[in-house]
Amino acid sequence: MAAADEPGLVLQAAEWKSAGAAVRPPAPTTPATSVDDSGLALRLAWSLEVPAAISATAPVAPAIHPAPPAGQLLIAEISLNGVRKGEFTVMAQPDGDFLVAADDLKAMGVLPPYGNPVEVEGAPHHSLRALKASELRFDEAKLALFAVLPAERFPRKALDLLPGRPERVLEPNDNSVFFNYRALSIGDNAGGPRVGTLTTELGARYGNFLLQSSSGHARGGGSTQDIRYNTNVIHDDRRTLQRWVLGDFTAASGEMGAILNLGGISFSKSYQIDPYLIRQPMAGLIGNVLAPSQAEIYIDGVRVRTETLAPGQFELRNVNYYGGRRDVSVVIRDRFGREQQVVHPFYYTNENLREGLQEYSYNYGAQRQNIGTKSNDYGSGAFSAFHRYGVSDSLTIGGRGEAESGRYNLGPTAALRSDRWGVVSGGASWGRNPSGSGWAGVGRYTFEARDFNARMELRKYSPNYEIIGQTAASDRPKSDASASVSYGVPWFGTLGVGWQQRLQYQGRDERSTTLAYSRNLFGSLSFSAAVSRVAGGFGVSDSTDVFVALIYTPKPDFTANYLHDKRAARTSDIVQFGNNTPLGEGFGYRVVGERSDVGTGDSRRFSPSLQYNGPHGEYTADLTSVTTPGGSSRQLYQLGIGGGIAYVGDTLAFSRPVTDSFGIAKVGEVEGVRVYQNSQIMGRTDAKGTVFLPNLGSYIVNQVSIEDRDVPIEYAIADKELNISPPLRSGSVIRFDVRRVQVLTGRLRTTLAGAAQAVEYLDVIISVDGKEVLMPTGRGGEFYIENLKPGRHAARFDIGRRTCSFDLTVPESKEMMIDLGELNVCHIGN
Repeated sequence: MAAADEPGLVLQAAEWKSAGAAVRPPAPTTPATSVDDSGLALRLAWSLEVPAAISATAPVAPAIHPAPPAGQLLIAEISLNGVRKGEFTVMAQPDGDFLVAADDLKAMGVLPPYGNPVEVEGAPHHSLRALKASELRFDEAKLALFAVLPAERFPRKALDLLPGRPERVLEPNDNSVFFNYRALSIGDNAGGPRVGTLTTELGARYGNFLLQSSSGHARGGGSTQDIRYNTNVIHDDRRTLQRWVLGDFTAASGEMGAILNLGGISFSKSYQIDPYLIRQPMAGLIGNVLAPSQAEIYIDGVRVRTETLAPGQFELRNVNYYGGRRDVSVVIRDRFGREQQVVHPFYYTNENLREGLQEYSYNYGAQRQNIGTKSNDYGSGAFSAFHRYGVSDSLTIGGRGEAESGRYNLGPTAALRSDRWGVVSGGASWGRNPSGSGWAGVGRYTFEARDFNARMELRKYSPNYEIIGQTAASDRPKSDASASVSYGVPWFGTLGVGWQQRLQYQGRDERSTTLAYSRNLFGSLSFSAAVSRVAGGFGVSDSTDVFVALIYTPKPDFTANYLHDKRAARTSDIVQFGNNTPLGEGFGYRVVGERSDVGTGDSRRFSPSLQYNGPHGEYTADLTSVTTPGGSSRQLYQLGIGGGIAYVGDTLAFSRPVTDSFGIAKVGEVEGVRVYQNSQIMGRTDAKGTVFLPNLGSYIVNQVSIEDRDVPIEYAIADKELNISPPLRSGSVIRFDVRRVQVLTGRLRTTLAGAAQAVEYLDVIISVDGKEVLMPTGRGGEFYIENLKPGRHAARFDIGRRTCSFDLTVPESKEMMIDLGELNVCHIGN
């Protein structure tokens, strides 16, 4: 039973919604469910069955204690819906009602309108009964008034459940330059030519602009080759998430289009600029509670969040997860343990955009030919674009297209999401080309859940449909179809069946059926296997393919596995193991042994490789020994060295290759301090107090920290951990405020009217680099000040109506404390 001064209704109404959908007021009383199987408007309106004595629609219950005399003004402690609001002046009515001032109702958080006012001492007052209070009770002994108002009378509280962004994130924008290189020497023991290769990458950032260019060079076997790969300038805008590219880039218009290498200009919406922005739809809940309560959010039975709810309306926003359809449940529990639960499925997918979001890419340029063999082989111009928009959390629409001289194709795309049934997506395209006009279409159904997955897809192409760069008739398929289902639970594993078919206008059709199974056997050992029946393709006859894998991972950096692969006339068995190379300095290795048979006998391959990440580069050695079925053998070797040269903040660093952004951590000028990146040690500071960090992630938050125990005690540390979010391929100076603490002490005396005396309890003003620093004196003229730089500083103090000016000289010293002794300054007359 509820306590007499507590409301008995815990959860009055709730409504499920997607995180971007319009907010609808909850259903007031009657239990009702409404389900739209299309997923466009899926909601749940629900209310509890409550005792008539405390129902929001029931008549007002008689007061438990006698009401005050008619028209009596009194000061009472008011509690609304179990929450104390403070002391207010109220007027007690003969019928047990109470009049409260409009300003006081507003101060207590009660939403207007309040109904017809009653004037009391010149101020408008309103009846609590007219506000549909379901309970009114006055405790005369305590002068306390308890009332329960409908939840709609209180403001809606919105709770955003998105993971909070890291706080105090620094977004540096330093100018920087980096240069990467990797040299390889390749040879064998069979008298083959020795080949040397060099690949380079140059990057320079100025403000929001990034220039980058890559190239390759090869010498050996009597030939040379020098190739430029890609050169471009990139401009990113963190505020709008828009990216401009001028130069070489890759463009794709999406399904039914081509992937183009262009030299020109590109404009796109890049969500990579803000990796913490969630693009996909998220679940939400709207409801009412009449008492202070706690909400526990569960996804598939796993609690992911707990929130405290005040009486009134609430909205839980942005319940985010992954992996298809999940049962999202909210348990509402009040302070007395009464609880109610709402459960509803929600489908999580990245195929749809949240309502109001859009993504796009518009590209134009000359098509690059023979990339990797020629530097500046540009052909005809081409245009490629796509644009998608989230109409709602359930529907995303878009369009795509591409064109070149004499050839184009374009069409719409769409993705429809249903909380119960998954996602249906697809598109259509029409185009013209020198062969005529043609069309293509794709339809796809995807359903994912915790235990069950299903997928179906069909693509159809007319005989004359062409994408850019496709001219040969043999490249044009007639249709592609596939279907797959899988079911898995931890104790059994995952079992799946798949089917694929490709029909060609020319050439041989292909079909395959696959049965796959995987399971974690125990601990860090897992097993997977697949059997496929393949018809057509490149094989002369149908075949049965078998794949088996055992993977053992006893610790995060070490992996060992066995693979058996039988495809058509080829069978191979592979054993490999190795330790991953650390992100910082250290060794990594991998050993691979393979036996294969293509019908002419066994061949064997043994291939060990070693990599060392040093402070100034990475060094690799690879050996491959091959034994043919006839018994002959050949050994190939490859030795490599790679590194990076980076410049930022007047500091030049030689390091391992810069694969993304980079930074220089500066810990004052303290040597030997360990520096960590995301809890992994990256090195110790040198004599200048710096460590080079070659692998900062662009736009993500990188946690860079120092080991404060390595800093001598005479240094003060302002921050031992900094969050850094650098722009794309940029260099940043990460400064830790580590200052040597040096204390200056002494005693200050002056001569006043011929008598020496201590300068006690006065403020001495010292001028340091154009700024004034205050140094108070104590008993006997003693003074104490920290970190005053060596040199001569102008100082002054007022004594009576006189001002004493003098020079305070701080000597050079490495001592933590400097005692200047007794300083006699100024001779002041009467």
